[in-house]
Amino acid sequence: MQVTPIAMEEASFPYRLGTDCAEDVVARLAALRASSYLVVADTTVAALYGVDLTARIDKEAGPAHLLTHEVGEVHKGLATVGALTEQALEHGADRRSVVVALGGGVTGNIAGLVASLLFRGIRLVHVPTTVVAMLDSVLSLKQAVNATFGKNLVGTFYQPVEVLADTAMLRTLPPREIRSGIGEVVKNALAIRPSMLDRLAGALRADGRYDDETMRWIIAESLAAKAMVTRDDKHERRSGLVLEYGHTTGHAIEHASRGEVAHGAGVAVGMTIAAEVSRRLGHADAGLVALHRELVAAAGVEPVIPAHVDTALVKNWLAYDNKRGYLDSPPGHTPMVLLSAPGKVLHTGAMPLVPVPLALLEEVVDETTAAGTAEPAYAGRAPAGPLP
Repeated sequence: MQVTPIAMEEASFPYRLGTDCAEDVVARLAALRASSYLVVADTTVAALYGVDLTARIDKEAGPAHLLTHEVGEVHKGLATVGALTEQALEHGADRRSVVVALGGGVTGNIAGLVASLLFRGIRLVHVPTTVVAMLDSVLSLKQAVNATFGKNLVGTFYQPVEVLADTAMLRTLPPREIRSGIGEVVKNALAIRPSMLDRLAGALRADGRYDDETMRWIIAESLAAKAMVTRDDKHERRSGLVLEYGHTTGHAIEHASRGEVAHGAGVAVGMTIAAEVSRRLGHADAGLVALHRELVAAAGVEPVIPAHVDTALVKNWLAYDNKRGYLDSPPGHTPMVLLSAPGKVLHTGAMPLVPVPLALLEEVVDETTAAGTAEPAYAGRAPAGPLP
């Protein structure tokens, strides 16, 4: 497995990436010499990989127990965290146990929160099984679950001891999940690492079929992109906020759909909305909007809010975005990450955020539906002056 050191201020851990490397994954877990291994997976991943991995660990590393939760974003809450901690304790978990998060971003966040809470913190290892998890969520120290009022509002920061990624596990993913992950890749290229845009544009596949070599390149580039903005900001409260590009509306779409819209697909649509907002505020041109739409479509995501998603709910969730409080935004505004060009993030002071009128954002949301035809009231406004 190829090793990439991940460093975020004083926090550091190795990211190991390979293909068809299940034996190496088990060997790395055995090297931790845990009293027990608590493999957390949703019921789908448990059937695909969890039963086999748990048996291998139990045979070669030490006592292992498979803890399962129901599939889907709707189950990413404190009730699931509580149920899993009870399962872990029933199996005799102690301070030398290791939580193995086997799955995508939902499982990674749930398991990360479980690890941070058991005995006030036990070791955590991520074994990601989705593209989003491999190149995005496991590279963040944020461990959070959803609340009634929105996504990822209850949580903490907690680092893994290592990440063990095997691209062979991506072969069982449906195209929907592959496209979701590539949505985050497009975000990394547009907001942080435009040097990867040309090769990425040629590599994108609407059918979601990528060979292992291409996928390893995509993951490696995303590791580099994330490192650029989190190396000195492990809590993602300053430069790391750039990673929230597309997430203001993306999270709202995902939440309003009750998980029917995958995370990365929501972010992809959210980026096209952010680009249009930036254009109407006078910070970007039509070319940037077109580039967003072309890349998102090439990745296999239609750059509109699906017709089955209630836009009234989307607009409701916009007011509960998790970036609230970073800026002293005027009433009726919400902070967003916006671009003026690829890799050019707009700032308010030192913060990579811009206060955006909710009325404008809601208007663009209405127009970005599968049936949106409204005439834009903000179109044609004079370019905004320089940000403070």
